[in-house]
Amino acid sequence: MVRYLSHYKGPYRIFTVSKSKEMTEQLLAAGLTVGEISEDTLTILPDNIAVTIASEEKARFSVFAEGDVVEINERGILYRWYSVVEGDAGIATTSHCNSNCIMCPASESERRLANNISLPQLDTVLKHMPKDLWYFTVTGGEPTLIGEDKFLHVMRSVKRELPHTRILLLTNGRTLGDRDFFAKFAQTRPNHLRIAIPIHGSTAQKHDYITQAPGGFRQTMRGISNILHAHIELELRIVVSKLNCDDVTNIAKLIIRHFPTTTVVNFVGLEMRGNCVANADQVLISYQDAFQKSKEAIRLLIHHGIDVGLYNFPYCMIDEEYWPIAQKSISAYKSMFYDACEQCRLRHECCGIFLATMNFYKPKVYPITSGDQYDKLL
Repeated sequence: MVRYLSHYKGPYRIFTVSKSKEMTEQLLAAGLTVGEISEDTLTILPDNIAVTIASEEKARFSVFAEGDVVEINERGILYRWYSVVEGDAGIATTSHCNSNCIMCPASESERRLANNISLPQLDTVLKHMPKDLWYFTVTGGEPTLIGEDKFLHVMRSVKRELPHTRILLLTNGRTLGDRDFFAKFAQTRPNHLRIAIPIHGSTAQKHDYITQAPGGFRQTMRGISNILHAHIELELRIVVSKLNCDDVTNIAKLIIRHFPTTTVVNFVGLEMRGNCVANADQVLISYQDAFQKSKEAIRLLIHHGIDVGLYNFPYCMIDEEYWPIAQKSISAYKSMFYDACEQCRLRHECCGIFLATMNFYKPKVYPITSGDQYDKLL
């Protein structure tokens, strides 16, 4: 989430938000930089940089809660790294990726920019994260492409600063198929790590067509095997599109046959931006149709003892008996609801719809108002 403070003329800083003198004292005693917010002033301590919050900025600034971790640059642009309300946090090490998936919500130009987080920036962000943080995500682009030494530094820093936090590494798994790199990674990995990798097709031909990366399927399969052999928790993801919806059951069979110790398989609905929009005629499928095409695969995986989740699927677009596996998976700043959704009894449990998707093709919703339906979820 980005905000702007027009009167700021100071240096780049990362700080933890405080709204009381007591909190400020605690944070300073812990060696942290503090952004103390009063009614109309932001004071950054211990630098003692005070800046006025303009009247037209107060409403936008009020979204910051005590304990949020925020950065501000020399132009007064603010970015929130951690939200107390949402409860989890993460970093993107780089926007670069060695695949160019047809349905990726990032564009090809974003993938080529390769904006990398600096290691001092990373270390400062991690230092300010609460030590009781429940969940932290490391992602990209492809996060390993920041460079071997830098990526291993990321892993060591996360392990040191967040020893009790559940860490999710989102990767395409290709670099983890390299034996030497994986051995170094395994020695530095955080304590409570889960690795999430997408499989886009049951064959190399299908997977590599979707990723536009010849040889990627073979590399990903090796990476998955390395993860399981190292007894690291594995999450596999199936992003359901028009291109692979008729192959989803075969992907499930591949997982059951070759990777039966997978912790969970999550079926993912499309986010209509970036490559996904550019290739909409090839990939676009409604949430309802994507779910119906996935039902047999879900049944097979559960039958073989593998947990299953549904990401980005609103409750009203899936069958009632599958509500318990639907996740509130869309970040709050991306999740939108229609006015009609306010009538729905599951409004606050639902993931909603991606803003980009809503703007692109406006999927129809069906508010759930029956008490019996609601009670089945609870």
